[in-house]
Amino acid sequence: MPTLQAIHGRLVEVRRFTNVHLYVGRRPLGPTDRYELWLKPPHGAERKFIINTRIMLARRGHEVSLIVTAHKVPQVLGLANWSTIDGVNYARTDAPSLVRAWDFVVLPAAFLAAAILYGDIGMVLFVPAAVAYLATAAFGRAMARTRRAAQVDRAIDAEALRTSRSVRTLQ
Repeated sequence: MPTLQAIHGRLVEVRRFTNVHLYVGRRPLGPTDRYELWLKPPHGAERKFIINTRIMLARRGHEVSLIVTAHKVPQVLGLANWSTIDGVNYARTDAPSLVRAWDFVVLPAAFLAAAILYGDIGMVLFVPAAVAYLATAAFGRAMARTRRAAQVDRAIDAEALRTSRSVRTLQ
């Protein structure tokens, strides 16, 4: 997993965008709100971050730290609000599904391959193999999700310690 970075600053702008679902009665699987945050570090230029979530604990003018991945386009995994002393771990609250759509693309291809290679016995053995595949994939993703959430918690705690030390030295 990539390393995490903490970006500290003041929120200049917070915009909320809500997706409209045309199908009545169907609840979407993922978050329907998207927040666009503009963060200004103490010594630097404003940066834009996008978070797909239903939970936003910060408003314009709040001093926050964002826990992000170290990619070219960083993904926000946590937010610590120092103005309200609150925080959220997006790796835990808005985690992706354990079973993905890609899994249901792989299963028919695997069924076809098993039927061609092994005939009737391949079709019979496909059902337990498919269940084992889905269980293994879900378990692996659950473990990765738990590990990432713990990593974000540690990063938030480290940022809290760093921020509290810098406040003490300024006084």
